[in-house]
Amino acid sequence: ADTLEVVVEDRSGADRPYETFSGGEGFRIDFALRVALSEVMASRSGASIDMLVVDEGFGTQDDEGLQAIQDAVSTVSEEFELILVVTHLEELKDAFPQKIRVRKPAGAGSQASVIT
Repeated sequence: ADTLEVVVEDRSGADRPYETFSGGEGFRIDFALRVALSEVMASRSGASIDMLVVDEGFGTQDDEGLQAIQDAVSTVSEEFELILVVTHLEELKDAFPQKIRVRKPAGAGSQASVIT
């Protein structure tokens, strides 16, 4: 059976158990793992993985962490045909070039609009 060992280094280069990182650090580690696992799966299957979804989790980030995750999304953007970032944070509203805004007016169903 295949196994996967994940070793995470802190800024000093020391190995640390995943559980010892903060929620914000864990979110960034999880993002890196998603990208790495998609590359492994694509390589093994011979297929491409064209879409990456990052659904929430940004609320765990301080300003530095938000910038780091925006930079990370930008860095991997050429590896995926589509990256879908779901967030409710106003700070990220203008961070990405295209947006799908979903609203739920009172007494009506959800409405989506594309903003470029």
